[in-house]
Amino acid sequence: MEGREGVKRVMQYAAIVVVAIISYWFYLKQFGAVPFLLISIFFFYKAYREYRGRTIKQKSTPQIDHSASSTGKKAEIIT
Repeated sequence: MEGREGVKRVMQYAAIVVVAIISYWFYLKQFGAVPFLLISIFFFYKAYREYRGRTIKQKSTPQIDHSASSTGKKAEIIT
């Protein structure tokens, strides 16, 4: 495991274990829909982080202007 990535992965696994234990307890108490709510919140958070990371990466990457005419010799077609 590599430093910060390893810690993140361990924290994710720990969160999954905690949610599993809480889910089991809620099912015993007849509150079966609550675990689905908790899991949906977790997956929403993960999707938001992924989306936010992509938009930040996209803003930092220089955009190529395809509308500008290219300079230099174009390829010749040989028949």
